[in-house]
Amino acid sequence: MDYFVRSTEKNISQRKLEGYLKLAQVVQWGRENPIKYCERFYGIEFLDNQKYVFMKSWVTPRNVWCQSRGSGKTTLLAPFIMAKSNLISNYWTYIMSGVGSQAQEAFLKIEKISKREITSFTGLTDIFYNETVKSASNKDGFTHNPAGFKFVLYNGSTVNSLNGAFNSNRSKRSNLNIYDESGFAPEELFVTSMPFITQDSNFKLGGNVDVSLIPKEFPNQAIFASSASSTDTYFYDRYREYSKRMILGDPNYFVADINCDVVINATHNGKKYPVSLLTQQEIDDAMKQNKDKTLREYYNRFTTEGGENQAIKRSLIIRNTKIMIPTLYNTGGRKFILAYDPARSYDNSICMTGELIFDENIGYTMNVCSGVSFVDVAKKKKTPMRTPEQIELIKQMLLDYNGSLAADYENIEALMIDSGAGGGGVNIADYFMEDWVDNKGLKHKGLIDKKESSDYISKFPNATDKLLLMNPKKFKVEMYEALIEMLSLDLIKFPEEYNMKGYLNIFDIVEEEYQDSRNNKKKKIESKQHAYSLSFDEELALTNIDLAKEEMVNIYRFNNGKSGSCSYDLSPDKKNKMNDDRSYCMAMLAWKLQQIRRSNITDKNIKKDFKNAPRCVSSVTF
Repeated sequence: MDYFVRSTEKNISQRKLEGYLKLAQVVQWGRENPIKYCERFYGIEFLDNQKYVFMKSWVTPRNVWCQSRGSGKTTLLAPFIMAKSNLISNYWTYIMSGVGSQAQEAFLKIEKISKREITSFTGLTDIFYNETVKSASNKDGFTHNPAGFKFVLYNGSTVNSLNGAFNSNRSKRSNLNIYDESGFAPEELFVTSMPFITQDSNFKLGGNVDVSLIPKEFPNQAIFASSASSTDTYFYDRYREYSKRMILGDPNYFVADINCDVVINATHNGKKYPVSLLTQQEIDDAMKQNKDKTLREYYNRFTTEGGENQAIKRSLIIRNTKIMIPTLYNTGGRKFILAYDPARSYDNSICMTGELIFDENIGYTMNVCSGVSFVDVAKKKKTPMRTPEQIELIKQMLLDYNGSLAADYENIEALMIDSGAGGGGVNIADYFMEDWVDNKGLKHKGLIDKKESSDYISKFPNATDKLLLMNPKKFKVEMYEALIEMLSLDLIKFPEEYNMKGYLNIFDIVEEEYQDSRNNKKKKIESKQHAYSLSFDEELALTNIDLAKEEMVNIYRFNNGKSGSCSYDLSPDKKNKMNDDRSYCMAMLAWKLQQIRRSNITDKNIKKDFKNAPRCVSSVTF
């Protein structure tokens, strides 16, 4: 057997040479047996399906991990990255996702494992932690810069998490691209980052080195990890293409399809493990709440969204999501819009709330902060509660979002109500015109739409003109086009999809002082994570917002023949299977945001200073 020996100008003692030899043997053994390496050196054990995915992806250039929610794919990515970084010198890894916070979550999983902070891993060691490069300003080796998290090992390997600013993620070189939750990432992420790994890892030039004698390097890799998404996504294209190539026997491609049945019946060393990561009860509960989402995210069934007529793509919504805590009341000085779609017997009765945010650079934007479904839980069929009870709750929401120490509706931009037939033939506006008394005995003004209810102005002179009655026959197309426009311009933001864990991981940006080697004080900016426990009402709000997203991506545009007009409605295959009330409320909110932005431009008083205006010189002579 031939050996490649790199020449060196330094003299190495026999003892140190033996130490290097032992290290090389351990590293080589770890490269051949990465599962055993992780078990012995990191103290991490794997289920059999995790071992299969890990080993099949170890040297395969292109990989897709299509796995059920709760299967531990992010937890599996962490030791995979750790082993690659430890066993291969100068190995560069980039963790990316459609939302920067998701990439940071995957990075923090590595950090928690190295610091032995994960209770489900009972035998963790601090070996990886001792390999991170530390300094006076970085006591543990993990940097949490808001632009991207990072750590470096003593062997030169580096791991970075990239934020969601795709255009700035160019001209980098990588050995391993990790795409976490790639099923819901925009295609732009992959277009800008896949060139990171295009250069062949075996390419070397210069130094009078015979390239043919140098051992081959590990191939550059990409791992697309996610639960199933829709058939119009980049992730589905990779899933489909790589599956074909794997079935044909191409060793450069691997696809793992691990659904919830595999997770529930997981085995460890050939025997069924007594405790599973998922329970059938969790899946059954999720199925009752949102069947399509459960089939997609637990059973790996890709939905058939997409096509030219789909009004709103799922990737567009994902692009406009961020970690947000639902807002259930006004904490002072904030402005809110409420959109109410009433129903009495057959449809859902929904109220969605949006907070107006003023940005000095782009004007008014909106955060979707809550969603309420007026369901009578005592009824067997869970139909909407009685109209007076709904009105009572709406009035309480008006008080909550207006806030204390504020005049009536001072912080309410508008209460928008669908004036169609949804209220069971009852004019909902009639319940709001009169002055009313809250549960504390305080009197409040009524609400009126002076344009649509002009006949009642004289009868209710005290009512405030902050009620908007939206006739669907007149406004529906205009509202949905406003929703498409506002989302396309990234002016409406949603909370991230709720994972039903009962808490949210919030990242806070903090400044810390430290002293460098010269005893000079310096500041560093870092993101720190803390867990925010959700109340029951906040969980319901997030669930309703997720349902609103699901309804929006199933709204299609239908062209009406030669007239050139169009209409917006649920796709034919979903027409009798789901409702569109939440998406309709979202369209109302978007329409109001559009009107506010337009009025902010058109209502400005433009002063014309003719005295100082530049003269116009004509090129025409007479």
